[in-house]
Amino acid sequence: MAGTEWSQQGIALLTAGIVWDVVRVPYAPLGADLERDVEPEQLRRRLQELHVPGPVFCDPHRPYLYVLVPPGTDREWPRALAAAGVECLGSTRPYIHHVGVPRLDLVSPPGPYWLTLPDGTGRLTDPQHLFQVIRAGVAEAAKQQDAPERASQVIV
Repeated sequence: MAGTEWSQQGIALLTAGIVWDVVRVPYAPLGADLERDVEPEQLRRRLQELHVPGPVFCDPHRPYLYVLVPPGTDREWPRALAAAGVECLGSTRPYIHHVGVPRLDLVSPPGPYWLTLPDGTGRLTDPQHLFQVIRAGVAEAAKQQDAPERASQVIV
């Protein structure tokens, strides 16, 4: 069925938690300069800078990155980042998540596309490293938001 969805629609609905879980991350925690219409190469460079080596695809319409991590990560993923829109989707009951995954030849917009393709080895992103990267990005974004407020308070 996935093959038919991929050939007809370019995206197949796959069940998370079997071969991988996925961490859904809005662009903001990865950099204040990442806007909805960011170029794929800029997103790829950012992933390299942050040392996020595993398979990652993007949905530019939302905009979110989907980082593949080992199955079962959803059981241990800290909820501390939920307020920033970060969520780990897996199949830990009572929730079984289904994720729209792009066909492997889709590597640029307009629809969902791969930033980093699976390399065939089964290598996925280390969830602990990913958490640290996202947590640092969320903290930096909060600091940037507070800076203008503090500056206006000092001026007044």
